[in-house]
Amino acid sequence: MTNRTLILLALAVMLATACKREEPAAPAEPAAASTTAPANTANPVDATSVVENTPAAADASAVDSKAIAGSFSDGESVLELRADGSYVQTLNAGGGSISSDGTWSGTGNKSLLLDPNSKSAKDVAFEIVSNDELRTDNGARVFRRVAGR
Repeated sequence: MTNRTLILLALAVMLATACKREEPAAPAEPAAASTTAPANTANPVDATSVVENTPAAADASAVDSKAIAGSFSDGESVLELRADGSYVQTLNAGGGSISSDGTWSGTGNKSLLLDPNSKSAKDVAFEIVSNDELRTDNGARVFRRVAGR
């Protein structure tokens, strides 16, 4: 055999070995099903985990998406936070109106982050003062819950 043939044969063996699937081990005894129901807890939405299809971080201080969901306004602009982790924001300034949408997620129990779908738009952070009041990260704008929306 020539060196070239030996090299090709060695590569073929390496590829065959690398592509060989390992059979999973036989499962052990199935785990017993838990008979206790999970405790009723808040249903926080981690928008990042929804978008990236990863498990949400277990955090006892997470934002309760159902409690914070709703429409907020600072008198000029409206921010609608939805319980599914999406948002729509309409900014009214200078006689014009600009809308954006995206996802939101709690970043602890006292803040949330808007992640716009538009890649040219910047993320916006809010401090959660209460379920009825949000402030921009520098406190310059205060958004209060709009009743009846």
